[in-house]
Amino acid sequence: MGWSGKKPTDFALDIVKDCETHVKKVAGVGLQSVVVGSPVQDGAYRGNHRISINTEDYSYDLQEQDLNGSSTIAKGNAEIVKFKLGDIAYIQNNLPYALRLENGWSGQAPNGVYSIAFQNMRNMK
Repeated sequence: MGWSGKKPTDFALDIVKDCETHVKKVAGVGLQSVVVGSPVQDGAYRGNHRISINTEDYSYDLQEQDLNGSSTIAKGNAEIVKFKLGDIAYIQNNLPYALRLENGWSGQAPNGVYSIAFQNMRNMK
């Protein structure tokens, strides 16, 4: 992207759009990382990852099970596309045992889930 043939206002709008696109990609990588990295027994943990914009979502539903993660990713991506520059995107899981899983309780994810996802997001350029 450059100035060539553009008004400064158009250039500024391009910057905003590019920033929003980048944050959406980072949030998508975070969501993908937590879902794919989730230990799976009945799919409840995997199915309860929440994406919300500007408001934390403290809900959870033990009946919301997603063994392969595709439904959770689709729901999360539907929220991510709503992101605008200046918003806050939250990725969280509020199941009562989520903190134990993050602290290595599961042999399927001995190094946690969110900490690894954060590293993946942090390494994005």
